[in-house]
Amino acid sequence: MRIHSNLTYSALLAQCLDLEYKCFAQPGVGNLVIAEQILNQAGIEPAVFVINWTYIDRFDYTASFINKWSTLRPGATDPLAEHYYKNLHSQYRDKLTTLINIKICIDALIAANHLFVMTYMDHLIFETKWHTSPAILKLQESIRPHLKTWEGKNLSEYSAMRGHEFGVQAHPLAPAHKDLFDYALQNFGIDKIQAS
Repeated sequence: MRIHSNLTYSALLAQCLDLEYKCFAQPGVGNLVIAEQILNQAGIEPAVFVINWTYIDRFDYTASFINKWSTLRPGATDPLAEHYYKNLHSQYRDKLTTLINIKICIDALIAANHLFVMTYMDHLIFETKWHTSPAILKLQESIRPHLKTWEGKNLSEYSAMRGHEFGVQAHPLAPAHKDLFDYALQNFGIDKIQAS
């Protein structure tokens, strides 16, 4: 486990709730890796999970002989990424698999009596005009009550709207995270977590 900032909104939430803070986030991964991390931790003692789903078009894969994830991202110039996004990529697949991953994780966390705060980066998760089906609509309906936003925006959009600066790889800096935490404290049902 890497050393992570204690100034992120999730770390501030842990401090507010007087909970031990453990961060399992990995930079640049996709939703499959996020789901695996959640499911790996779901068997621990009661915990509060703070999850931010990423962009649906990140493609996670691992070679069969090793247990190390790699992630392809749009715009990458390596031959594998170029081949994948030119020949195999589909928004329908991305949306469907992301929704399935989110649904499985919600079900696992609820079944284990874990509390959680779940947000997302990619508004395509709930897009219905293109690349949709009854399966997608059903999954969207099922997960919608569990996902939060900052006034309808993801954490980066909200931070930009509030005039905060961004650091490496366009991540909001500490003052933005304090603002995100303040909003979450007032609007994400944190009072219910505190009462538990």
